[in-house]
Amino acid sequence: MNFHGKEMLLSFCELLAFRNTINAIDIDSHFYNDHSGIEIVPLCNLKEILILETTDVIELKKIIHAIFTPKEVEVLN
Repeated sequence: MNFHGKEMLLSFCELLAFRNTINAIDIDSHFYNDHSGIEIVPLCNLKEILILETTDVIELKKIIHAIFTPKEVEVLN
């Protein structure tokens, strides 16, 4: 996966775990005053860490959705 010019090589199991982590992020909470709008996401058994702003989280959610959505479903929408 390529994100912001950084290539991340993930095994399928790591990709599933990453998907679960990204999907668990509550975007709505980013717009409350008590939230910084930044998420820190560890990758690949803490080999790397992503520091994400709200727009990054939204973009990653779209990328993850595209990876796991069958192409036939995308055509029907």
